[in-house]
Amino acid sequence: MITWILGSILIIWCLYNRFGREDGYVKGYPLGMPKGSVRALIAISVVAFPFSYLIEGQEIPSAITSAIFILVAFYFETRKAKKELLLELINDVRYPETPKENVIYPLYLPKYSVRITLVTMLVLVLIINAYGPMVPFETTNTLMDILLIISFFILGSIFKRISNIRENKRNKRLINLKLAEDASISNEGIIEYISSQEKSKIKRKGKNCLSVITLIAIFIALILYTVDIDYEMLTLLFYAFTLRTTLFLFINIYYGYRD
Repeated sequence: MITWILGSILIIWCLYNRFGREDGYVKGYPLGMPKGSVRALIAISVVAFPFSYLIEGQEIPSAITSAIFILVAFYFETRKAKKELLLELINDVRYPETPKENVIYPLYLPKYSVRITLVTMLVLVLIINAYGPMVPFETTNTLMDILLIISFFILGSIFKRISNIRENKRNKRLINLKLAEDASISNEGIIEYISSQEKSKIKRKGKNCLSVITLIAIFIALILYTVDIDYEMLTLLFYAFTLRTTLFLFINIYYGYRD
């Protein structure tokens, strides 16, 4: 229950900032919140979930253990794209006197707050478990479980590859148009020009929808774990797909697409 109390406080905070401040709406990102907010909500929700099991002295399910490893590994690996970093560097060099844009970080929190929160929660889980009930982390992943995680990650990567191919075609078209206007333009100028163009509506909406669907899927899975309800959906190759574990597989598609 403590997990849902903390989660409710975080959601109320996000809603307050999303609708209560002038710059709360961030165009182009899921739910109109700052870039990375949905990813942060998913990570914090899953990493905080074991506290309920620690308090009740129950074994932490394998699916949650696996999800924590995946979320933490990919969350801390995620960095800005080279194009974004290069564009920031160009602007700093060319316009050193220009005031810095007011950046709104994930969940409307200060910079690095989410990462510090994740590390703190992981440390607390280990400390409480070491000096408390010594709740075991279930790690009964079979070969089929591992193959499913990899397969769904690859599926997300395939979607990302298709998206990249479409974007590369678009960028080539933009480069040719810009070179036709000014053949002497520098590579940096081309990068600035491409970056200033809005992404296609289909790609933007598709990415945002995947983020929101993943968030909903994870929340539903956590609710099912809280009330201890599960259903067997399909048996394939002697492997039983249950509702909770299937919903958690969305994490792998999500990160496969992102990374």
